[in-house]
Amino acid sequence: MTIRHLKVFIEVCERGGITKAAESLHIAQPAVSQTISDIEKYYNVRLFERINQRLALTEPGRELLLKAKEAAAAFDEFGRFASSAAAAPTVRIGTSLTIGKIYLPGILSGMRAGWPQVKPWALVDKTGAIEGAIVAGELDFGIVEGEVKSPNLRRVPFATDRLIAVCGPGLDVPPEIALEELTAYDLLLRESGSASRNFLDNLLSSRGLTAAPLMQSSDNQAILAAAANNLGVAVLPEGLAEPWIRRGRLKELIVRGADFVRCSSLIFHKNKRFSGPQREIYEYCRQYAATRGASGVSNVSGASGVPDGRADDWCEEDSGLQ
Repeated sequence: MTIRHLKVFIEVCERGGITKAAESLHIAQPAVSQTISDIEKYYNVRLFERINQRLALTEPGRELLLKAKEAAAAFDEFGRFASSAAAAPTVRIGTSLTIGKIYLPGILSGMRAGWPQVKPWALVDKTGAIEGAIVAGELDFGIVEGEVKSPNLRRVPFATDRLIAVCGPGLDVPPEIALEELTAYDLLLRESGSASRNFLDNLLSSRGLTAAPLMQSSDNQAILAAAANNLGVAVLPEGLAEPWIRRGRLKELIVRGADFVRCSSLIFHKNKRFSGPQREIYEYCRQYAATRGASGVSNVSGASGVPDGRADDWCEEDSGLQ
């Protein structure tokens, strides 16, 4: 039994008869009839019955038609994938929003320099969306902040960063405040459900505190701009706020009693098997943060696009690959 048998069966069903299927397939009518007979004998099932001189699918025939279409589509997809993979292998990377801003541009530049034969494709979205895309097979791996919830994913440490509290130079806030005092100010925060917001909410909840923000947004730049205009205190990743601080548009506030350090992770499906350029680029991404600071800019003088240093000391030595 071959894929040809299934495609002939599908064609007979879609054309409504042996003769029209034979014409569409450009083969002899007896050959089509023999193919249908072969399927029926092989599976010991009757596919069609004649009603008013027309072929009609039996109940088993209707069920087998659905399965035949699925199998034929999978076979065609396999052929397309094999052809495209041989022509120009694609590596699909997903990142959460902050990682996408700080690290992804450098990662993609390094991929182009180190693997010019590979076609990169990137998705920047919330951590949950990246998880879902990996589980669905739409991404090869991802780099995300926050909690990884799916039991189908493996997680390897990527980097550490920290959230910081910032405000505009004109806002009347002491340079150092306690965590309990932070919630008394107008807060400018990421939207609920984002990795940064979840981290802050969990920290506040552990102290019996809650955040009631003046403004929340999925756009980090909107939050930074609001803070620079003295609308309140923002809590955002250091790598995003640092350029604004350097230009004097924001000032950092010391928050006593708050551990704002968090970890980001490189994640992939537990059944994923990397090979060739995929494995090399995975290892490149795993070690990428070792030669970068919180801003994602190289800390190594004369470093090429493809770092050869080891991962951060806090990272596991094991790459996570099987």
